[in-house]
Amino acid sequence: MQYKKRSYAVKHTDLPNPIGPYSHSTHYENLIFISGQIGLDQKTNSLKAGIEEQTVQIFENLKIILEDNHSDFEHITKTTIFMTNMNHFEIVNTIYSKYFHNHFPARSTIEVVSLPRNASIEIECIAVKK
Repeated sequence: MQYKKRSYAVKHTDLPNPIGPYSHSTHYENLIFISGQIGLDQKTNSLKAGIEEQTVQIFENLKIILEDNHSDFEHITKTTIFMTNMNHFEIVNTIYSKYFHNHFPARSTIEVVSLPRNASIEIECIAVKK
């Protein structure tokens, strides 16, 4: 008997609810797809102020999502960063490099006109399970 493989959404209890009709993450076999995250504080559901605080909050939220999916930063294979101001590129790179130690995933960085809730940055990624 053959079964159909399908994608599964993961429930994350330590994060703010998604701000739209989507899941924070889904997985298909060992692949993990993480929706774009903005710098929302888990406790207050409010956007952190400034590019530095938003970027750090995004990575803290990604850490929770990765752990809930039995993964970590070392297992991220691809990131996409959306920023409203490319002048923040070096600030983001400095923070980004603190979360990756033995490898850097493939990455795209794109400047956009605006992001949800007037965020300055949004990061999405693809990872694999440990």
